[in-house]
Amino acid sequence: MEQYRPTTLYVDVDAVRRNLGVIKRAYPGYEHMVGVIKADCYGLGMPLVRTLVDAGCDYLCVSLPEEALAVRRYAPDVPVLIFVPAPEKSLPALQEMDIAVTVATLDQARRAVRVPGLKVFLRANGGHDLFGGPTTKSGFTELYRLIHNSPAQLEGIYLHNYHPEDEAETLAEYNAFEEMTAGIDLTQIPVVSASNSLTLPRYPRKPYSNACRIGNLIYGIENDSLGLETCFQLRTEVAQVVNLRQGDRIGYASSYTADTDGRVAVLPIGYGDGLAKANVGRDVFIHDRRYPIVAVTMDVTLIAVDQTVLSGDTVVVIRDPRHLDEIAAHTHGVAEEPVCLLTSRVPRRYVRGLPMYS
Repeated sequence: MEQYRPTTLYVDVDAVRRNLGVIKRAYPGYEHMVGVIKADCYGLGMPLVRTLVDAGCDYLCVSLPEEALAVRRYAPDVPVLIFVPAPEKSLPALQEMDIAVTVATLDQARRAVRVPGLKVFLRANGGHDLFGGPTTKSGFTELYRLIHNSPAQLEGIYLHNYHPEDEAETLAEYNAFEEMTAGIDLTQIPVVSASNSLTLPRYPRKPYSNACRIGNLIYGIENDSLGLETCFQLRTEVAQVVNLRQGDRIGYASSYTADTDGRVAVLPIGYGDGLAKANVGRDVFIHDRRYPIVAVTMDVTLIAVDQTVLSGDTVVVIRDPRHLDEIAAHTHGVAEEPVCLLTSRVPRRYVRGLPMYS
């Protein structure tokens, strides 16, 4: 379908490929590079899966059975793990498609072992896990033995770190993992992971960990130390410029009132595209200059502009990872959120090199 509206998320596949190369060189010693592609590759789109696999990701992680099954269109033979424990009714289909599931509790394990050949990862609870698995060696051992001695297939064990910025909490999680798995020959487990995007830059590789899970790092989000590249931008164009006098009101329920004589630019993007109303007050970029958002409706956004801004000018709505951090602080969200929220109304365009800012 031909695209008429200029609102587009540009994704630089070459930058993604180079970022993966940097990560592999910076953190050697892992047998498996596990690409985290949940929420449609953090909002960048499932077609990016092929780039990740070609660049060296030999395992993929998602959160939903539907996501895992969709991956098979792009990577039919690459192993896939579902992070979130899957509904029981999905297990036979997942086994048939060679997709591994997460087991965190004894009840989940009992359901998994009813499906012969189902690949299973045990999710170790370091003390803060969302899914409430056992925190004692005896409890974890019971889980392990149930899967190990069943028709299901034990594919891996992993630890999800919940607060990598807190060294004491993270070390306590590692200690809990090591205590729970003591006596298990981890070298006989195909995939063992105690590392993710936020622990990799902060903690040395554990000798038993043969896999690292990388999500944010691939996309250049939330990491300054490696010099990773910006690999996406959300762009649109000024549809028109409206002149206002002091006191003029514009938008639903008079959402914006002009404090002085001035101008607003109308952008063809709104909360129907995933640009939440919480973005009011934060900046976008035109000609490398900042302009504030003053109103967001379902289909259009208004920004306050000066005389230099004209109809047809390019607007960078999400510029780079540092801009994401700024947006997250403004909206009280997290860095990944603005891109993940973008709906299917925003086309993803895969390019080799992002367009210039102007």
